[in-house]
Amino acid sequence: MKRGLLTPWLPALVWMLSSGCSSQGPHQREKAERVPAAEGERVAFPDSFTGAVELSGPLAAALEVAMNEFLPPGAKVKPHGGGEAISECLSRRSTYDVQAMAYGEGLFYVSFTPRVERCGLSDELLDGGAEYVIDGKGRVVRSR
Repeated sequence: MKRGLLTPWLPALVWMLSSGCSSQGPHQREKAERVPAAEGERVAFPDSFTGAVELSGPLAAALEVAMNEFLPPGAKVKPHGGGEAISECLSRRSTYDVQAMAYGEGLFYVSFTPRVERCGLSDELLDGGAEYVIDGKGRVVRSR
């Protein structure tokens, strides 16, 4: 490369790297909405973790990767032949039951199963979930 050929592109390159811009565009994560402080103060923290589900850090990270792959924030699911109600239901993360476990050496298995009855629907779904194998580096190894 000739000297100075990169010079016109340098400001754009610096901006892209510093702004989080990638080949797929900027990725911004919105922070969770918070209730007003006065309302939050009325809720007590639990005294113990009895009944809690514990996830190791690597498993929690794999779960996040799988969820973002399966249903990215703000995504709208459009099932074949489905109406607006089923589309809205399947677009909510809270519709899905999740199973996650360490699987093999440095691998994690994550499965999503829709529960449309949570949306007040009684439609039987033949499909709508997904399964992922995620590696310890946060990469999707397999999906179906």
